[in-house]
Amino acid sequence: MTPDNYSQNIVNLHHEKKNQINVDIKKTVVGFILFFIIFVILIPVILFKSQMYGILEAYMPNIDLIATVISWHGGPLKVWDHLYPPTPLTMYGFSSQTIINYMALLGLTYIITRETKRTGSIARGWSMAFIMLLMTYLLPGQFISLIMDKTNDLISNYFKFNFISSESIVVIMGFFIAATIIASEAYILHNFKKNLEHMAKKIMNIPNLLKK
Repeated sequence: MTPDNYSQNIVNLHHEKKNQINVDIKKTVVGFILFFIIFVILIPVILFKSQMYGILEAYMPNIDLIATVISWHGGPLKVWDHLYPPTPLTMYGFSSQTIINYMALLGLTYIITRETKRTGSIARGWSMAFIMLLMTYLLPGQFISLIMDKTNDLISNYFKFNFISSESIVVIMGFFIAATIIASEAYILHNFKKNLEHMAKKIMNIPNLLKK
């Protein structure tokens, strides 16, 4: 979520009382706990035990993408309706979105810090942020929601399936997009570390060039 979106969300919350939305607090809390257990604890543990460290490295900063997909559908009994809305209209949605963004950024900064300490190179650690901030935080979320909305409209208008609902198809596609982004990020970080580090060193050297 960009700073502009964050400011807009604050404005939306000021208008919440004028357009009151009924929220089942217990259901919302249960939904957040389920999300935390499944996607923040269980899946990372499985990836770690499977020694899929590259995927895990890209997964943790991208939990907001998972939240985007399941919030679009709402989940079983709609427990994730207010988990990570594109534009929060309730304090619960805003709080949940903020916590998830915070966890994603903590994962991102930990990975950057760890890489810096491991290699002893500030440029190597910082260079990872070139890709991770872009693919993790700035671009995908809104695009995923938009693509899912458009796809759902297309399927609902032109295709009919007796064995599966259009919403289920769209959610599957949403998970596929999120998985593709995570896998692509892991691939880039693994195969282009030296290129990214070289770029970071060039940028870090700009002040020294200006002094000459």
